[in-house]
Amino acid sequence: MKYKSRTFQLVCALSALCLAILVSSPLILLAFPKFSTPAQTASPIQSPESPLPETNYNMPGTVVDAYYINENPDNPPLPAKPAYDTLTITERQAQGLSLEIPKTSPYYGQKVVYLTFDDGPEPENTPAVLDILKQNGIKATFFVVGNQIEKYPEILRRIYHEGHAIGNHSYNHVYRELYQSPNSYFSQLRQTDEVIKKIIGVRPRISRAPGGSAGSFTKDYWETLKKLGYTEVGWNVSSGDASSAKANAIVNNIVAQMENKHLWSHATLLMHDGRGHAETVKALPTIIKYYKDRQFEFRVINFETPSPW
Repeated sequence: MKYKSRTFQLVCALSALCLAILVSSPLILLAFPKFSTPAQTASPIQSPESPLPETNYNMPGTVVDAYYINENPDNPPLPAKPAYDTLTITERQAQGLSLEIPKTSPYYGQKVVYLTFDDGPEPENTPAVLDILKQNGIKATFFVVGNQIEKYPEILRRIYHEGHAIGNHSYNHVYRELYQSPNSYFSQLRQTDEVIKKIIGVRPRISRAPGGSAGSFTKDYWETLKKLGYTEVGWNVSSGDASSAKANAIVNNIVAQMENKHLWSHATLLMHDGRGHAETVKALPTIIKYYKDRQFEFRVINFETPSPW
């Protein structure tokens, strides 16, 4: 019995010792850091496979719900979707590929409106416009300026990621430089294409001349436009927000022009989201409500968008 008692005491003592070692081991490692493992002491290093930090918008090159031009004849333009090219003019020319715009028929609906915004992106107005569009579940078209997207590439990514259409609106919007010659104009378009593709991985094939083509384009401009595969997009309803008009006046301008029911099948509305256009942002919810109340269909500019006039 004595023997069993001693054995029991020995087992208990050994168990207590093991427990003490287990409990104290982390403290021992802290006291002697040179024996600790690298994972415990070294700063964490992100491996190439580690997930990138979360961002609000897609990284460049991410595919969204849009039509992407390729050389497959079984890849016709998708209706009501933004249209993009995965290749620049230079890349197409180097590969001997066509610059021609894919063939499609113009879309005329009963009541159709294209909301378009020029001169952005801009850090205050453009995100506010995007928020309003998102709240209303509608898409629009943004004609962007090259030197602006260089400053605010993340806003361009948001426009692209949220399914809006993107158009080329020159590189610097300076008329005296832009309209010196067709070469000057198309040099700016190509430069802006390169910037856009660098940011989102694709480029637009739609463009809008700053100030409009009337009075600026000659026959040479139109011929080069067709040769290089751009679709020039004008407008037939002006918000008048290029002036100092307040929100109420902007809305009234639009409503007055919409009295012309010939425009209802393809109303292309010009607005601005660039610097100094906070009144446009204020007017936008009312503008959207006006069209929604009349059951208009909101579409983005693409190859099936009719000429405004």
